[in-house]
Amino acid sequence: MITRLRARGNRPFVYGHRGASRRAPENTLRAFALALDEGADGIELDVRLSRDGIVMVAHDPDLQRVAKRPERVADLDAATLRTIDTGGDTFPTLDDTLDLTLARGALVNVELKGDVPDRLALARAVASLFARRRPNERERIFVSSFRPEILVALRALRARVPLAFLFDAQHTGEVRGAVLRRVTPSDGLHPHHSLCTPGAITRWHARGRFVNAWTVNAPDRALALAAAGIDGLITDDPAALVAALGR
Repeated sequence: MITRLRARGNRPFVYGHRGASRRAPENTLRAFALALDEGADGIELDVRLSRDGIVMVAHDPDLQRVAKRPERVADLDAATLRTIDTGGDTFPTLDDTLDLTLARGALVNVELKGDVPDRLALARAVASLFARRRPNERERIFVSSFRPEILVALRALRARVPLAFLFDAQHTGEVRGAVLRRVTPSDGLHPHHSLCTPGAITRWHARGRFVNAWTVNAPDRALALAAAGIDGLITDDPAALVAALGR
């Protein structure tokens, strides 16, 4: 499964960050479809649980920024969330999103949020959802998180998908981040692009990790990272990066 996430020559994979989020409401089926229409190889999305334990696609813990409502995702059931307008679309479930994107042959990066009421419950729900998917579908899914304990739980639950540790200087700090990268059970690393020097990418690859950088919106930066051997680029603007890198 890991080899499927390796860059192809000098052309890294392009992942739509919350879909094509510059031109469509983020983390919606519309945004995901648009990213793939624009030539992205895959999408990146965020998940958390609804009140009734359904894995929903949503970045923020509350609805204020995307729907101008004060409620929290964790306090509403999935049926209600699927009716709330987020700027021209609604909150999808992870199952709905996988149905759409996997049918189109896309890679799917599922980020498990750490600011949830129960991280273990989220890990269990996601692992259970993956178990219901066919093996050929799981080959195109991988998980990321800033929280090492979520990745530990998924490994213990035998989620059977690659795991990637998310980090940046702000969230982990230089020293703590270096320690966590070594002890977290991950197959890949998702560093902020500012940390992706050619030397760092080479070292991470030498340790057997795939490396996807976030969030890369400038074509010049994308080209530099591609030259340095990055495996994937997570971007708000898939069309711009695909145009710069070529198909």
